[in-house]
Amino acid sequence: MIAVDAFAGRPIFQIAFVVRDLEEALDRYSAALAAAPWRGWRTFGADDHKETAYRGRPTSFSVRLALNNSSPQVELIQPLTGPSTHEDWLEQRGEGPHHVGIIVDSVRKTVAQMEAAGYPLVHSGRGFGPQRDGAWAYFDTTQALGLMLEAVEPPTSMPPVDFVWPNDGTATK
Repeated sequence: MIAVDAFAGRPIFQIAFVVRDLEEALDRYSAALAAAPWRGWRTFGADDHKETAYRGRPTSFSVRLALNNSSPQVELIQPLTGPSTHEDWLEQRGEGPHHVGIIVDSVRKTVAQMEAAGYPLVHSGRGFGPQRDGAWAYFDTTQALGLMLEAVEPPTSMPPVDFVWPNDGTATK
């Protein structure tokens, strides 16, 4: 893998797993990793962004999503609609590790650097969060790393959560 300046010296802040059933995965990952509590969203997708693209085309994907507060953060993603990298990953590889996320100064600059290094942009989103200031991009690094890399410009804040698991018992589908 060719070094990319945008990622140089930056720690992994997130490890993400694609799952078939978020409810079941919350139980499983909590037991194995002592990872609870989780905050989650019943749907998170293109409607929560100013723009999204998958393989160079607009996409109307949606997922169920849960995050914990560990360091690095663990993210569980259940694809609902596609096209999306999550849906394809689950179909082609099954459940398991999907990406590691790294916070960068500029997703746009990272896209240019990664593509110049031979790692194509697969899926991206811009304008999420209440202030519409978050951005992310997934790059195909599967040949080099066995999973994808995600560049993230976190939003100032995340949208209000739909559930906290296991505390409030509202994570149902």
